[in-house]
Amino acid sequence: MSLVNMDVKATSRREKRAWWGDSPMIPSLLTFIVVFVLFWLFVRNFGTMRTVSAFVNAASINAIVVIGVTLLMISGEFDLSVGAIVAMGAYIFASIMLAGGSPIIAIGLALLVTALMGAINGGLTIWTGIPSFIVTLGTSSIYRAAVWLYSGGLMLQTTEELPLYTFFNGRLDIVNDLLSRANFRTTAVWVIGLGLLFQFILIRTRFGNHVFATGGNPRGAKAQGINTKRVKLICFTLTGALAGLAGIMTFSQFLTVFVATGRGTEFTAIASAVVGGALLKGGVGSIIGGLVGILLISMLRSGVVLSGFPPDNFEAIVGIAIIGAAIINERVRSRA
Repeated sequence: MSLVNMDVKATSRREKRAWWGDSPMIPSLLTFIVVFVLFWLFVRNFGTMRTVSAFVNAASINAIVVIGVTLLMISGEFDLSVGAIVAMGAYIFASIMLAGGSPIIAIGLALLVTALMGAINGGLTIWTGIPSFIVTLGTSSIYRAAVWLYSGGLMLQTTEELPLYTFFNGRLDIVNDLLSRANFRTTAVWVIGLGLLFQFILIRTRFGNHVFATGGNPRGAKAQGINTKRVKLICFTLTGALAGLAGIMTFSQFLTVFVATGRGTEFTAIASAVVGGALLKGGVGSIIGGLVGILLISMLRSGVVLSGFPPDNFEAIVGIAIIGAAIINERVRSRA
């Protein structure tokens, strides 16, 4: 067996061991548990179902984006345009629904256009050979301008609460009725379902093996016959589609969308993936870990607010969390 063959297969075995076990998500999961216990012990009202459901809900929409961004980062790429894509998905869905159009067309067109936007990011990255960080930094501005042109700069808003909106992001009464003061929303169910689906794809399918190999050892992956360009293009496309779905859920919850919708989502998603165990250079990561990361960041925000600290301090805390997570992930990776 060639050294390249051994390296690719070893990478695959290391990164696809199990859903839990020796996983890059373990440090973030342990951190989440420790921080939750500390907040619960020392911050008044933090342990109530009202607070827990609040930070879960706050994380849920961004969590949909985190799934795609984590998958993309494992393949060795970035997407800084997902915030603008979220806005485009929300606008397309909202404009068709408010015009009395078919829900199927509204959902289908929103997902199709946003998937195409993701594919354009991938195509430009592959065709030009320019790092995706630079490519998507540019398309982020282009896509935001496209949102402005599509919307005419107008905010779309409605007071009509359709069953479809409840389906995507309504109150999860079946759970709320059982837990005092809880206010969970259906988006949490979507996140759990999509998270488990993509985690399964990542660790139990050939495509998932190719994603790890593409990000961890692209030359070795090519030598093994893996079409790394196609893998990356698929990951970019899925990331765009998931951002579009997040846009649909955003409008379904808030019943409003404006040009700035989704701004900053890209940095939150990347931070969550890193906190959840993904390496910036690719080849390592976990979908579940990314979801734990976004939940940890959302919990930190709630804990800071309830602690009485100025809200501006939250950004500093997140920055510390990102740096700390990156250091821990690198140390764990080196020892492994």
